[in-house]
Amino acid sequence: MKKALIRIAGVLLLAITLTACGGGPTPTALPAGLPTPTANVAAPTAQSDPCGNLYFPVKDKVTYTYTSSGSPAGVYTFRNVTSNARPEGFTVTTKFNKVTHTLNWECRPEGIVAMGIGLTDAASSLAINQFANFTASNVTGVILPANLTPGLEWTYALDLQATEAVKPGEPAGNMTGHISMAFKAGNTENVTVPAGAFDAIAIEVKTVSEFRITSASGQNQKITAHTTYTVWYAPGVGWVKSNGSGNLNGQEYFETIVLESYKIP
Repeated sequence: MKKALIRIAGVLLLAITLTACGGGPTPTALPAGLPTPTANVAAPTAQSDPCGNLYFPVKDKVTYTYTSSGSPAGVYTFRNVTSNARPEGFTVTTKFNKVTHTLNWECRPEGIVAMGIGLTDAASSLAINQFANFTASNVTGVILPANLTPGLEWTYALDLQATEAVKPGEPAGNMTGHISMAFKAGNTENVTVPAGAFDAIAIEVKTVSEFRITSASGQNQKITAHTTYTVWYAPGVGWVKSNGSGNLNGQEYFETIVLESYKIP
């Protein structure tokens, strides 16, 4: 059962770089949440059309294709399609390998909010590929504020639950976790990706993820990870590039995600 537990933990958080489960040192615990920034903080302000975000077109059939490289997850490609656009929210469906993952978003006066985990990096790609029945609770903050300007700082956090994706009849492990993210908007930069050249705002995203994996036999493993990425959003287009690193038990990995193509009706 220990091997099963290690496998679950590994696919969730890139534990191919983690030695603790094999008898090495225990991962250093990091805080479950990130502190709210106290310097140069400007709270996101409301706008009249909550879904009218300049950096995230909310329309049916908006389609993006991305490719990732450089991480221990290997090269992978995924596609996001927006649907069910309405005044209070929308849905993003991600197709990745043989997995279809659906994530609901809410449009609030202060910004747009993901009501769960989406495919944003190597760790989330492995989680979506291996776990199912995701549910989120205690969602706070926003992913993108309504009025994004250089120097703005904000936070987002949620609790997460899921079950291991297994064949029918097989016992499944469970996962519970907490994710905290701190954002800081930088300046507009020129970014060139396969989909084109864009003047895009750079946003630094620091994430702390703390998960507890419980195997079908009841064994527990706690894993904490932290990542720092720069994410670029182009006005009228959306997410065009990410570049950053993660650290697990002192082992660092790097990843770059680029927009290959997009279609906005």
